[in-house]
Amino acid sequence: MVLAANLASATVHAQDPVATLPKNYTVALDTPSIEVMRVHYGPHEKIPVHDHTSFATVFVYLNDSGPLRIDHAGENAASVTRPPTTKGAFRVSPAQTERHSIENLGDTSSDFLRVELKQSALAMKEPFRGKAPQSLGENQDSLEFTDIDLQIERIICTGHTACPIKVPATPSLLVALTPLSLATGDPEKKEKLEAGAIFWLNPAQGATIVPDPASPAHLLRILLPAAAGQ
Repeated sequence: MVLAANLASATVHAQDPVATLPKNYTVALDTPSIEVMRVHYGPHEKIPVHDHTSFATVFVYLNDSGPLRIDHAGENAASVTRPPTTKGAFRVSPAQTERHSIENLGDTSSDFLRVELKQSALAMKEPFRGKAPQSLGENQDSLEFTDIDLQIERIICTGHTACPIKVPATPSLLVALTPLSLATGDPEKKEKLEAGAIFWLNPAQGATIVPDPASPAHLLRILLPAAAGQ
């Protein structure tokens, strides 16, 4: 009976959102180095208390959304408001324990990716916020965040010409922010990626981006030096 009670208590105190809130949290990719979780909060939706891992995390915002109220539970209970987000912005958060409930205060859904870094502690104490670009009118390939265990690169490819991307020695995750096509071998064999889709590139694997006819190609690339030896 004591063992059963302890197991029940552990269940209460560790609410895995993928198991308990499948409409809000789904796993898109799970590797030894990262877990990518797709998150959706409907307009004015209230999400009950749940837990997240204590890994450092990259949040990639997939739409323009309103504020969220986050009520942290536990010994350091507090309520904070996440400000409105812009599609293409991102946030890098250091490792921390998360147990909270959520309320979407906005009239639109909030959609984003949680990229949990299983092997990267990150040498930072405060979150880093990367802003969305003001324009997609010019080609861009720029490093927007760098740490010994993590780099984040923004890539924009305009016009109708394919854009080869750099070939690093580390694995990386591509996050499409607009519809685009991606070729990793034969340039005639392209894979269509919708906005919000992800694609894993192995170390030293090249790729070429082809914009959609209706819009420039825009993506974030999350590079993982800590996972290079896998």
